[in-house]
Amino acid sequence: MNLFVCRSIRSVEKDLVVRHKDEIVARYGPWTAHDIDLGHGVRTLGFDFEADKLARIVQIVADLGGAPFEQLRILDLGCLEGGYAVEFARRGAEVVAVEGRRANLEKARFAKEVLGRDRLELVLADVREVDVARFGRFDVVLCLGLLYHLDAPDCFELVHRMAELSTRLVVIDTYVGTGALRPFEHRGRTYWGRPIREHEPDASPEERLADLWASLDNPRSLWLAPGSLLNLLADAGFSSAFRCELPFEPDKPADRLTLVAIRGTRQALLAMPEASAALAQVRLPPLDRRRPSRKQRLSFILAERATRLVPKPIRRFAKRLLGRA
Repeated sequence: MNLFVCRSIRSVEKDLVVRHKDEIVARYGPWTAHDIDLGHGVRTLGFDFEADKLARIVQIVADLGGAPFEQLRILDLGCLEGGYAVEFARRGAEVVAVEGRRANLEKARFAKEVLGRDRLELVLADVREVDVARFGRFDVVLCLGLLYHLDAPDCFELVHRMAELSTRLVVIDTYVGTGALRPFEHRGRTYWGRPIREHEPDASPEERLADLWASLDNPRSLWLAPGSLLNLLADAGFSSAFRCELPFEPDKPADRLTLVAIRGTRQALLAMPEASAALAQVRLPPLDRRRPSRKQRLSFILAERATRLVPKPIRRFAKRLLGRA
């Protein structure tokens, strides 16, 4: 096949992809979140939107997934336009992506078809209805930009359900509540969070569904306080949790974080067995109020600087007197 024929075929293929993309946009609106390289010089957004966030999630799964991508089964809850699901499917993972809005799911389906990703399953469903009986269990569960769109008790129940769905790793990227916090009871535990408006109270179901960056239907959501979110992970059965800061997301807001939770076996202490039961009952406060160490407190720094103003002979004499006292 000569070079001219190859270029002609590529040109026809590109025209087909562009035409199909234009049809998707005409019916469901333009892409708003996930930039995916479709080949042939065609991209869904055309610029690297939130590439740093995608890089962070991919690196977490590569480092902590416990197996090569080809051996992983991954669940993407609230997959939006499929950017993360497609990325992992292209790496060979088996991916199930769940999305509640057909407009988003059809954009993900378009990318799947263009790229020929047979190991990517797209499901139109409410994440609040996802369970083990229907979907089975997964090595990795992704909950990215989703938890903060749920109200109580759904946000609590989703974390418990993710613990049931995962055999190893859950990655949560979410906003957290600060400031005017309120208590919420769930399964005999108290959690703190901040209610946030998702939709106008009088918004119709159609208006709520059309708002692609908001909840499916609940007019209010609950942004859990950082300490309460960690308490919830512990209560759900996760053995450890870590906040990820590397790879960097330089523009990430201060009230948004990436948490990695491990579904492992909690270890009892052999050297101090009595302490294990007590440690299991520890609860974090909603917000971190801990003070810095003594040497970084202002009172210590000022006292240290004031001491340096006193001549050394006098300081030594004072130490001797204090030693004798």
